Amino acid sequence: MIHLLLLLDRNKSVGVELYNNDIISLQPDLLIGLVQALMLLGEEMGPAKGPLKEAELGKYQIAILSRDHLAYVAVQDIYDSEPFTSRILESVIERWHESFLGLNLNHHIDDKEKIKASVSRLLQTMKFPLHILPDIKPLIDEFLIATNDICDTFMLADLDDGIVNIWKNPDNEGIIKILMEILSEIPFEKRWIGETKLIKPLVIDKQNRSYEAWFIHRIGLTDFCLMGRAYYNPGLERDRLVTRLEELSLNILKELTEDGSIMK
Repeated sequence: MIHLLLLLDRNKSVGVELYNNDIISLQPDLLIGLVQALMLLGEEMGPAKGPLKEAELGKYQIAILSRDHLAYVAVQDIYDSEPFTSRILESVIERWHESFLGLNLNHHIDDKEKIKASVSRLLQTMKFPLHILPDIKPLIDEFLIATNDICDTFMLADLDDGIVNIWKNPDNEGIIKILMEILSEIPFEKRWIGETKLIKPLVIDKQNRSYEAWFIHRIGLTDFCLMGRAYYNPGLERDRLVTRLEELSLNILKELTEDGSIMK
């Protein structure tokens, strides 16, 4: 989730706050100095891996998207999806960038409150309605049973709001962290499964499983993903996992549609 958005004029080293949800308290001058230093260092180190320049800062991450002499600086949660954040910032740029180019950030900005209200709306994303979690719990139980409990980790996450719920995990925070790191990097439009053959088969419920797989399955066109780790044999077990994930996704999407409380 983007907690703060700053518009920075790199030529003048002056910035203006476009959005702040009051979760994070940062001095603008301190943030401007840090961002300028990061961008200069980035230029010395070579091109970034994508359109965003990023730096971790404690529990949060600074994401920087440059256009002309302006930089859009977002302070967000550390596991937010990079492609998703880029899309959100691009929506702000598409609406306001031409206007921002004509501003002198050293002077009073007319319609500043109107601009901030518009930016706030553009930054708003879907929020999973937690009150329907009990309603979808039977669907989750059915999925886990139908896939013969080959998943040892199964959870629901938001592209920019972190973990929504964990239904099954091996009490290993490292697995959750890796899944969230993968989610933050891959294109959010896609469904992803990465599998590897085990050196030695793993025995689960007295059956050998020869493959380990990590998967991320986006629920329709929402901001939510089903994620987990599974052990299976190629063929029927793998096909069953993929098919059941699709069925579960459609059923959860139906619940979300009927609830009608998600934004955008």
